[in-house]
Amino acid sequence: MFDIVGELDRAVVCFEPEPSLERSHETSSNSLGRDLTMKLQKSNFDRYIGVDVAKATLEIDDSRQAIAKSIDNDADAIVQLIVGSIESPKSTLVVCEGTGGYERKLAYAMHAAGVPIVIANPRQVRDFASGNGILEKSDPIDASVLRVFGEDARNLTLATPKSDDQEELGAMARRRKQLLDMINQESNRFEQTVDPVILELIKENLQTLKRQLKTVDEHLAKMIERQAKTNPTVRVLQSVPGVGTVTISTLISELPELGKLSRGEIAKLVGVAPLVNQSGRKDGHRSIFGGRGYVRRVLYMATLVATRHNEKIKRFYTRLVAKGKPKMVALVASMRKLLTILNDMVRNGECWRTVNPSESK
Repeated sequence: MFDIVGELDRAVVCFEPEPSLERSHETSSNSLGRDLTMKLQKSNFDRYIGVDVAKATLEIDDSRQAIAKSIDNDADAIVQLIVGSIESPKSTLVVCEGTGGYERKLAYAMHAAGVPIVIANPRQVRDFASGNGILEKSDPIDASVLRVFGEDARNLTLATPKSDDQEELGAMARRRKQLLDMINQESNRFEQTVDPVILELIKENLQTLKRQLKTVDEHLAKMIERQAKTNPTVRVLQSVPGVGTVTISTLISELPELGKLSRGEIAKLVGVAPLVNQSGRKDGHRSIFGGRGYVRRVLYMATLVATRHNEKIKRFYTRLVAKGKPKMVALVASMRKLLTILNDMVRNGECWRTVNPSESK
């Protein structure tokens, strides 16, 4: 489903983002190597706690051995047994993996107590374990690996606390995604079913899901309008042609780092930065990899709309295609362009500038 802004016929004076002070003018592999060396810094905490998260339990490996090895994945237990044992919050680092939601109680409790927490990518943690010769896998082993990962890994990114508004938007945006997935699944089943009774049941379910999707979209629109009165980031995003309710709610809830990172960092975080693939005389094809998949998918749809209705992104995309770039390559480059513009706009607190068509003549 497309995410389109309302006033498509308005003239736009495009926002040109200010150059990032953190962005080097050098683009050679050597300069990239130097930048990478500067960024690969170890974390500096006095205490590390690795937590392997499951649905019902938390397996814990504490560098000070002050917490029980296994506790319930329950808010009260987390506060009492983990937070209660931490004497110096700012000098303690908690490390867990993203588990699709089971880690939220732990993250919320750590943020409320002011304890830094890293929600690591499971693939990176597994690669770290394999690189250190740890091929076995169990919950206690995973907790130990997470603790050592926190101690030895470089360039760790701390999880950003989310406000109540962000959590509310995130819950509604996730429900919308679930509904779209179920509608797609039921539509596929409808195409493959011949039994008339089953077809009628699927049709009824599809109608229910679509009604609920409409209700969720209405809730999202109201929430965005309400938050626009108090949140300047929402107002900035609302001003951009091609960026609508779904994109705004996703960026606010799933990308709280927007406006706080450099262009390269935000692009890599979302997974739209082309990664260098060079060795010796070989300069391989650069492709995107990793990042926050859900944010990237929403950004893809927003960019697809922007290539038609946002003059700046449209000109950028058209110019790349005219140079012979494949359309998908040009579209991914446009995704990165749109994301970095949004990042600079949010950081500077500057809305997309528009003029009246009659005044621009």
